[in-house]
Formats: sequence, C-alpha cells, structure tokens
Amino acid sequence: MKTLSGQEIHPRMSVKQFLETFAALDLTLLAGTEGLDREIESPRIQKMGLALAGVYEHIHSGRVQILGSTEISYLEHQPPGQRAEKLAPIFQKELACVVVTKGLACPDELVNAAAETGTPLISSSRTSSLVINEITDILISALAPCLTVHGVLVDVYGVGLLLIGKGSIGKSETALDLIVRGHRLVSDDVVEIRRRGDNLMGTPPELLQYHMELRGLGIINIKDLFGVVATRSRMDIDLVVELEHWREQGTYDRLGLDEQNISILGVPVPYLLMPVAIGRNITIILEVAVRNLLLKRKGIFTARTFAERLQEVLEVDADE
Repeated sequence: MKTLSGQEIHPRMSVKQFLETFAALDLTLLAGTEGLDREIESPRIQKMGLALAGVYEHIHSGRVQILGSTEISYLEHQPPGQRAEKLAPIFQKELACVVVTKGLACPDELVNAAAETGTPLISSSRTSSLVINEITDILISALAPCLTVHGVLVDVYGVGLLLIGKGSIGKSETALDLIVRGHRLVSDDVVEIRRRGDNLMGTPPELLQYHMELRGLGIINIKDLFGVVATRSRMDIDLVVELEHWREQGTYDRLGLDEQNISILGVPVPYLLMPVAIGRNITIILEVAVRNLLLKRKGIFTARTFAERLQEVLEVDADE
C-alpha cells in the first residue's frame, strides 16, 4: 500500500501549558515547580493504584497521573515510613505530573517526593471522573499525530476530497472549478492532517485559511469572493486523488475492480490515480468519483456488477 508522504509531527504539551489549558479544572501547583517543562506525550490518563501496590513496570511517565479518593485513602492508612517507600520508586520515573482530585489533602510524604524529584504535583477541586474526561477529551485533539502535506482539500458532496500531485499539475485550478460548481474549500497548498482513532481530520494552517494561490493571478480569498458558504474550517479525509500528467505507458485503472488505498498516519484511505490530459474535464470526473464512492458506501459496486454480468454472458455463450 502506498503511503502519503509529508512532515509528520507528534505534538507534546508541557506541564506549564497543561496548567494554562485546564485552568477551568481549578488547578493548583503544590510542588515540583522546576518540572513545569516536563512534557505530556499521551492523551491517555493513568491512575496510580497499581503503582502504589508495588507494580511499577506499567507506569508511563509521559501520561498525566491521577490520585483520587481511593489512592489517597490507601496512602493515609500506611505508616509514614511505608508511604515514603512506596512513593520513592514511582517518583523516580520522572513522571510528567501528578494530579490529586477532589481537593484532597496530600500526605507530607507525597509532597516531599514530588519536591525532591521536581515532579509537578497538582491539586484539583473537581472529581476524578470529571478531571479524567475533560483532560482526555482535550488532549486527544492537542496530542493527535499530525501530518503536513502538499495538496488541496475540498468538500465535495460532503466527502473530503484530498488532491495531491506534483507542482503545476493544476490542483488549485481544479479546486477552484469545484468551488465555482458549489463545493467548498478547506485548504489550499498545505493541509494539516490529524488522526483521532481511525478518523483523519484535515485543516488549513491558520495563516492560509480561506486563501488560494493561482499562478498568473496571485493570492485570492475564497471567503471574500464566494462567501463563507464556499469554505469549511475542517473536514474528514475520505478520498485521495493523485493528479499526474498523462503518460502513454502509464497504467491506469480501466474497470475499477481493483480498489486501491493509500496509508495516511496508518489509516487506509481510498485512492485514485487520475491522469490529466487535454480534453479531459477533471472537475466532472472528480465529482463522478465522489458519487461513485458514495454508491460504494451503500453497497453498490458498479464495476463488480458489470464484471459479474459479463462473466454470466460469457458462460452462456460458451455453453452454446
């Protein structure tokens, strides 16, 4: 399977940014100020119950660690000396940060362990469930893997169509023709793709939003020219079409039986290689490609049906 190339980025969030982002959770830094530059690498939250019981191998230092009522109660019922012994191996893991929920009072040994290792210890007055849900929801977007690619993303009949190909092949001109026909621009020239589960969301860089570059004309603003209804701020990527100049020896699909995919951040997306030549109306062909994709989603595969009917006719002729 072909892989879409581009600049891949795996975002991270510093604990300082975390405190600013989640201010609504009523966060207070109790200790570990020198660790505010530590980075959160994963949106997944980890509760420290198993770690307190002595199972240290499953601790993920790049995650937000949560201490709720159960964990704090467990610590309080331990003799002071044992509290320090249980906490020491955990805080040696260079945790990104630890959040204590419900405004619970922290044992001195917990505060000391955080201060000695420079681990940000944070208190929230909110319940554990609310803290976990809020943090997870935002971090999934903020830390989603991102791929920046050269291409044009357009909403065609509610389908996210990503056009790729070499420079000067006519991606922007084709997208403009689609916009004139009533479709909507998401991003021109540069598309930022983020993965959430098995969904791929395409967005424009903030500076380029609404803008399009056309050789010989320059930079135009689609929102100003055609109205806000001609643009979208984001769109799932459902179909990738690569435009290339027609090659006599090129291998192009004639029947549509062999469905191809392209891998984007590990997610397979339907892919078409579209030859560009004088006399071919690429815009209409792309509209038909999108309509055909929508039919396939309904279970209607025209090429397969045609091939089956053809095979039946051939078998009848052979019998005669």
